[in-house]
Amino acid sequence: MTTFFFNDANFLFSTALFIVVLLFSAEVIGIFLGSSLFGLFSDIPDFDIEVPSVVALISWLALDRLPMIIWLVIFLTIFSLSGYVFNIVWLFANEESFITPVISVPMALFFAALLTGRVGALIALILPKEESSAMSDDDFVGVVAQITVGSARMGCSAEAKYIDKFNQLHYVLVQPFENDDEFVSGDKVILVKKETGFWLVTGYL
Repeated sequence: MTTFFFNDANFLFSTALFIVVLLFSAEVIGIFLGSSLFGLFSDIPDFDIEVPSVVALISWLALDRLPMIIWLVIFLTIFSLSGYVFNIVWLFANEESFITPVISVPMALFFAALLTGRVGALIALILPKEESSAMSDDDFVGVVAQITVGSARMGCSAEAKYIDKFNQLHYVLVQPFENDDEFVSGDKVILVKKETGFWLVTGYL
């Protein structure tokens, strides 16, 4: 089994899977430390493109409906698994001979692009939206949120959730506005100011 994963024919597929495992491990560690890797890179890209063919491609790949890091995890996972499947089938058919990467990598890339868009579209339907496209950051100032994961301290973000006026659930990273404040899971806070990657908050009385 080890020989299969570390064979030169599977090098790129194993590398892709290793990156996915690293991202997942970083997310688990981040949750215990009161931060979230996915939360830090959770904004859905805003593609300001007017070329119809490019817009169609972006939509087909679901790039406009998923946070980039989640899209990347889906793509790398499908790319890796597709490559493994091709080599397993080839092994059974050709008696322990691996398919050349010149053929398997383009095939895996094609299937990854094809399936990532479909899987991504399904995940986008159930994924909580970080920001509503119809609302700006100023619209969320003053909103009451509740800490869900971690402890919010100066320089250390915690995850919080709130429901907007459209009854949509949002998850954001927060840090206290005042240096001496600290908020833990269950505390209610008020969104005060949007910073890069997180919100500054104050206590809710």
